[in-house]
Amino acid sequence: MMKKLDELKDMIHMMILDSYGLGEKSNSIVPCKTLLRVMKYSAPPSGEYMKGLQAHTDKLFSTILCDDQVSGLEFETKDGQWNKLSLSPNSFIFFVGDPLMAWSNGRMHPVKHRVMMSGEKDRYSLGAFAVPVEGTIIKAPKELVDEEYPQILREFDYMDFTKFSFSEEGRAIDSARQVFVFAGISTREQDNGSGRT
Repeated sequence: MMKKLDELKDMIHMMILDSYGLGEKSNSIVPCKTLLRVMKYSAPPSGEYMKGLQAHTDKLFSTILCDDQVSGLEFETKDGQWNKLSLSPNSFIFFVGDPLMAWSNGRMHPVKHRVMMSGEKDRYSLGAFAVPVEGTIIKAPKELVDEEYPQILREFDYMDFTKFSFSEEGRAIDSARQVFVFAGISTREQDNGSGRT
């Protein structure tokens, strides 16, 4: 199963490269290894609706998720509303992580999601997480930076970003804003091209 999920991840990453016209120039977006994790969310006490996993955007490059048909996964819309996501039995979900958003220079968006439990059944899900290898520098290819999409983040070391995200300082910041606090470029820096915060 791990081999098949790895192949699916590589295929999706290649589709992303192709969609931006970069397929001929690279055989991968960034070097990643795959971490497979089985997650269990316990059924709450009868009649309760409770948090199984707090709201967040993924700090890994991307995620492929499949579940056991026990509902609970919710995503936040642009207007701040939370919606339940119901999958067909043969479906997978692909999540864009903050580093993939940074690589795409804001053309792709991570979705804020959470797990909220109700009912009498435990929820199980399987996640295949694309983790950039140690030493990976996340930066937008020059082809994805232009007048319509000026550079929004300076390049950064993935491991440094991960450490920041789980530090006391990082945890005090809304998950969806962490990458901008860590590597954001101000309007002034975009104008002079310095690329430093």
